[in-house]
Amino acid sequence: MWPFSHSVPELKPHEVGTCLHANVRASAVDAVTYDYIIVGGGSAGCCLASRLSEDPSVTVLLLERGNVTDTWASKVPLISSDLFRSGTPAARWTTQPMPEVDGRTLEVVRGEALGGTSRVNGLVYTRGAPGDYNLWKELGHEGWGYDDLLPYFVKSEKTLSQPPSSFRGSEGPWQNQTFKEVHYKFARHILSATQAIGIPPIQDVNSPKASAAGHATLDICVDRNIYRASTYRAFLPPNLAQARKKHLKICTDTVALRIETETSSGKVRAVGVHFGDVSGNERSPKYYAKAQREVILCAGALGSPQLLQLSGLGPADHLKEKGIPVVRDMPGVGSHLQDHPGVPVMYEVPVSDTLFVLEKQPLAAMIEFLKYVTIGRGLFVLPFTPTSIFVPSRLLNKNSEVIDASAPALTGADLPDIEIMPIPYNASDVVIDGKGIFSLLGALIKPKSVGTQPRGLHHPAQGLRLALRIAEQVRTQGYLMKDLQVPETENEVDMDRFIRKNMRTTYHYASTCRMAREAEGGVVDDDLRVYGVQGLRVCDTSVFPEIVATHLMAPAVVVAEKCADLIKTTWK
Repeated sequence: MWPFSHSVPELKPHEVGTCLHANVRASAVDAVTYDYIIVGGGSAGCCLASRLSEDPSVTVLLLERGNVTDTWASKVPLISSDLFRSGTPAARWTTQPMPEVDGRTLEVVRGEALGGTSRVNGLVYTRGAPGDYNLWKELGHEGWGYDDLLPYFVKSEKTLSQPPSSFRGSEGPWQNQTFKEVHYKFARHILSATQAIGIPPIQDVNSPKASAAGHATLDICVDRNIYRASTYRAFLPPNLAQARKKHLKICTDTVALRIETETSSGKVRAVGVHFGDVSGNERSPKYYAKAQREVILCAGALGSPQLLQLSGLGPADHLKEKGIPVVRDMPGVGSHLQDHPGVPVMYEVPVSDTLFVLEKQPLAAMIEFLKYVTIGRGLFVLPFTPTSIFVPSRLLNKNSEVIDASAPALTGADLPDIEIMPIPYNASDVVIDGKGIFSLLGALIKPKSVGTQPRGLHHPAQGLRLALRIAEQVRTQGYLMKDLQVPETENEVDMDRFIRKNMRTTYHYASTCRMAREAEGGVVDDDLRVYGVQGLRVCDTSVFPEIVATHLMAPAVVVAEKCADLIKTTWK
């Protein structure tokens, strides 16, 4: 458990591409050529690069905006999840003011390192219920139902805690485990509080037979050494990257500028990628590499549509407004953004019952640190409590009690649409100093809205009421806590005001290059190929036809696993 670091064979743009001088067309140079160019080495990109490079006869170039940043601190689950820590490999933006949330701006965050957001997120391994993927199949996407995707979930996974079964993986590269130890009194009270209102415990949230409503013990992406099991560590560890360095080139600190396309006989084909040093400026050298077979975008639900638009593939009016030559008018590129919007309620509790204890009590922090480095236990193992609560709002009565929690979510109509996350710190955007804070973050995990236009706040209000009811039950058990950030009352006006004032993102972005018919705003087909552009696919959460009702890391990887097989089948 003691500090150390490893390195991988990181390359830079000048080592993998051909320098393009000003006003020189890509077609006029004899550029470096690869079979596949993958743009984005995040949660999906690392998996895809690993699978495609299993064949030593093919060449793969992986372009990643961040770098490896493989320090000891980046492996410790708690430390690496601190988005505000100096050195955390995360990029941040601020949205435009949005009238739907009282004109506030929200912070948008994504990981920026090899492994992407899997390097900085909450480490949660949840696949989603069968109904999530059966809904995709109901929408017409053959090959994307739960039974179709289950083998890919099993292929990538190595569970360290769950018993052997047909639906859990034990031989894959990506490790996860459950943690039964609950460090916070508040969280221990929540278990009995949820049972009191009809929410049963779930021991394996990834079982296809798990009930749609339940208080789930989560699988966490932590390996045997109690280090963060990012997709970088799972799929492109240093030893594998070294062994494949002749045919797998990992180029970091690199920004993709645009996709090179050629049009012949009315057909558009992606033939390469323009890129440069991420720290460069307008005068910095620009580089180009050709793709003999395909370009695959794994830049995430924000990055992939951006790169398509920069390449002239997007809404024509928008591209013209930005001065970008239109290669193909594709209105769906960048539209249909979905997230899991969350609204936290917060309570003041003893400092010792929150993560704030590590800041306010140095002796306690030292003890917890020693527990971690010696026996792999304590507060440094997890950035939150290892449980979460999933509920379909249709099962809630007027008192926010669950009326029937026995059935699994096998269809889209059965899915949970509310998640309540117990969090032992301030989960709000509002800074509150000097207090012990415990939050219940209620997230809308099957939103009906897309982009910035909500279709009402009915479901967020139901989730908020459920969080308040759970807290009320905790109080009845004698746990002392003080309201810190809660609605004034539960009438419709106060609830609406509270939601608009406190709604935040949970950083679960999806569906901006979604799989759908092009006439319905789709960008890719069922094989993840971009409509009307040969040799170009998208492989990340942006292709989700609809956002899944769970955390997105495992679903992102399953898309990459399937995409790898689709590509191999095309070129076998």
